[in-house]
Amino acid sequence: MTSILYAEVYLLCIGIVGLCIYWSTRRSSNSAPERWLYVMLVGFMVSFVSNLLFTLFNSILVVPGMVYPLSYLFKTVYHGATCFGVFAWCGYANALCRGTLFTSRRKLLIPLVPLAVMLGLILSNLSTHHLFEIDASGKYVRHGLFQVQMGVLVLATSVFSLRLLFQAHGETDPVKRGHERLVATFPLCLLIAWALSIVGESIPVICVAITLELLCLVMGTSTQQISMDKLTQVNNRQNLMGFLEYKLYNHDEKLFLLMMDLDYFKTINDSYGHLEGDDALIRAAKALKLACDGYKRRPYIARYGGDEFIVVIESTKADADALVAHIREVLDELNGKAQRPYELKFSIGMSEYHPGMTANDLIEAADNALYEIKRARPDHGSRR
Repeated sequence: MTSILYAEVYLLCIGIVGLCIYWSTRRSSNSAPERWLYVMLVGFMVSFVSNLLFTLFNSILVVPGMVYPLSYLFKTVYHGATCFGVFAWCGYANALCRGTLFTSRRKLLIPLVPLAVMLGLILSNLSTHHLFEIDASGKYVRHGLFQVQMGVLVLATSVFSLRLLFQAHGETDPVKRGHERLVATFPLCLLIAWALSIVGESIPVICVAITLELLCLVMGTSTQQISMDKLTQVNNRQNLMGFLEYKLYNHDEKLFLLMMDLDYFKTINDSYGHLEGDDALIRAAKALKLACDGYKRRPYIARYGGDEFIVVIESTKADADALVAHIREVLDELNGKAQRPYELKFSIGMSEYHPGMTANDLIEAADNALYEIKRARPDHGSRR
């Protein structure tokens, strides 16, 4: 393949990644996976641009006296940006796994240290040439440290990939399960890159493979955002109905639906304002997320509307009852940490699926159970 065609392929990939970056900046969500995805896109964009510039100035737009230093500069940036892009992918995968490794500055030092060491070795290559060198004719030649670099990148991404695959195995939402499995394929791109490094870079399959992976990640993230409630970052009502239609006919154990709403939520809005009410909804959703972690089949969470949430759990009646108690415990803990002049409490109604029931039947049964619980309270009145 000629240098011109090679450059054209890289230019096409740069254009696609550029569009992905643009789409990412247009989205209103600011979740941890979205932030890491944006950083990943920028990292690989820098990597692709630097490799394109290397090709242009090394083979096409040859500038006498500048080929040698520019070639080293662009290839050094290429290797550094590639490592940074892989680091950002690990952060993205960790966020999808709801891990804590990248969530605080102190814990972030753990993955930053090997990244800093790798970037230091890449910079030191300018004098040692242990990673790569460019000979007098302008030919790019890799050395032993390159194999070490690729081995470290493949190993690091494989760890997070296995975590994602394990999580996807227990994910009840088919949309999320498919996206997690797709993300977990990223180490395959690095393996392709490593294998192709044996024959050199005459074929830009590495760039194309990573670009397709990034495009799929952006499209998958966009699909998930459409199905997410923007305020609470749990599934919205539209996604809930699709999930129930699927789950009613695809479950192995008993299926339970928990319908819940926040007690006296209208009072919070009236007394403290709607911004405080939004904060209360976010805290309630956080309690549900924390309470639902740790299950073999992670319960499905959705915001039904207003202050109403739904959790669907596929397990035993004992597990469903335990989840109800755990939700209340976690919410009490968050109330203590929030230090607000009010406490959030859930009223929770439960229904069990029986053959012949529709999604609306299951929701209505849980809603009726919720109403009975509220009606039995001494201060029964408005559901809000």
